[in-house]
Amino acid sequence: MLKLAVVGKGGSGKSTLSWLLMQSLAAQNQSVLGIDADFNMNLLTNLGLTDGRGAGR
Repeated sequence: MLKLAVVGKGGSGKSTLSWLLMQSLAAQNQSVLGIDADFNMNLLTNLGLTDGRGAGR
């Protein structure tokens, strides 16, 4: 099992990088769990989850 955290200052592309990593791993038939602890939750938007289905909404 791989555990990966993406951290950095605001505006550094963390959500985009996380989304790309998730897409790549999923394309390799890996199970992926993405957790966005940011207040703005941009990862949800990148994944197309803008209707409040995220756990933080």
